[in-house]
Amino acid sequence: MSPADAAAMPLGTVIRGGTVVTTDGVVHADVGISGEKIAAIGGGLRAGHVVDARGLVVVPGAIDVHTHFDTRIGGAATADDYESGSRAAAAGGITTFVNFAFQERGQGLLQALDREERRARGRSHVDYSFHAVVTDTAGGQVLRELPGLAARGVTSLKLFTALDFELGRRDMLAVLDAAAAAGMLVAVHAEDGPMIGYLTARLIAQGRTGVRWLPEARPAEAEALAVRQVCAYAAVTGCPVYIVHLSSRAALDAVRQARAEGATVYAETRPAYLYLTSACYDRPAADASQYVCWPPLRSADDQQALWDGLASGEIQTYATDHTTWTRRQKLASGGMFDKIPGGISSVQTSFGMLYAEGVAMNRITLQRFTEVCAANPARLFGLWPQKGTIAVGSDADLVLIDPGARVRIQQARAESRSDFEPYDGWERTGWPVLTLARGEVIYEQGTVTSKPGRGRFVHRSRFRKP
Repeated sequence: MSPADAAAMPLGTVIRGGTVVTTDGVVHADVGISGEKIAAIGGGLRAGHVVDARGLVVVPGAIDVHTHFDTRIGGAATADDYESGSRAAAAGGITTFVNFAFQERGQGLLQALDREERRARGRSHVDYSFHAVVTDTAGGQVLRELPGLAARGVTSLKLFTALDFELGRRDMLAVLDAAAAAGMLVAVHAEDGPMIGYLTARLIAQGRTGVRWLPEARPAEAEALAVRQVCAYAAVTGCPVYIVHLSSRAALDAVRQARAEGATVYAETRPAYLYLTSACYDRPAADASQYVCWPPLRSADDQQALWDGLASGEIQTYATDHTTWTRRQKLASGGMFDKIPGGISSVQTSFGMLYAEGVAMNRITLQRFTEVCAANPARLFGLWPQKGTIAVGSDADLVLIDPGARVRIQQARAESRSDFEPYDGWERTGWPVLTLARGEVIYEQGTVTSKPGRGRFVHRSRFRKP
């Protein structure tokens, strides 16, 4: 549908009188919706249903390109599946997410995609897509599947340089080379596996097994080293890479250097690193275990570097890495830092926290907020301009934020099945109050109003530079 066709359609809903953040800037305007699409942006629009947005900020729905719903790790399943995870996302203003289809032993990527589509079908409250995770090239057979993946609308891969999913370096080069030929973007979990393995074994041999030792087992140097190596491979193969959950000043410096040397590299950070620090690991063991994530929480200096990188545009995106476990699952390790599953709940609070901590506290502009949460993820991952922008012809994925709303985050109001809310009791000002996804109100004033299965798989195009 062309913008002209969309504008000519009768309006079903008008979002009236808000401060609207578009790609071109911030305007005071009405947003008219016809069916599932934005049909008009302007003044004095009329429709059968009017949403009063006076005093509110109207932004594109957030796109979370890093979630782990219904993920199996080491025989255990995450607390959130596609239904509960997407319900929490809807409550937080996330209208599209990209989950991971992990290649399992003896499987190809297309089989992994089929499996993940079956898990998601009829379950999600919001639209979704997948990244394919390569754990074994199977002698090159997997690489020949990349054109087929792209044809099905899955145009990104993920590789690990550590953990149980670590890919060998020669295989990594082969994947990057094949992905470049297929026009795909490759996301990378960048930590140096050998360094982490050595440091972990040394700490355990010394009897240093508690959570407080996690940052020493997985230091910023391990992250920076992996970023440098991955970016060198990217430059040699001509493949664009996307570093997920960037956590440290050292890793950001490595990204800067790689760009200066000609690599095409993008960076993502996540809520945990912007609002929490490694001081959480000094708490009593049962509490400290709940904050274990990979890479681990960092210092206040690292946190400031990430805020600076978001503000300057050196970090392109903000995504959750939402990987949830119950307290029981976290504590089953007996407090051994190397046995605790990594991950923190965040899809319900991530969008609101970035507005409250970023925009409301003048750390980032309103325009940057929408770029890192919506526009840049849409462009990089082939969703633009269907999603990620408020424009005529785009999906009517919209979030209304009340800049004066004073909110107290409560575990009791969490939609996630995780029983740990990292920001429980925190009070913040400026929060999402209404979410529309393809023109339908799915969350309003504390209540998710959508039904499982309304979310659709989104066929993505190849990546474009933001």
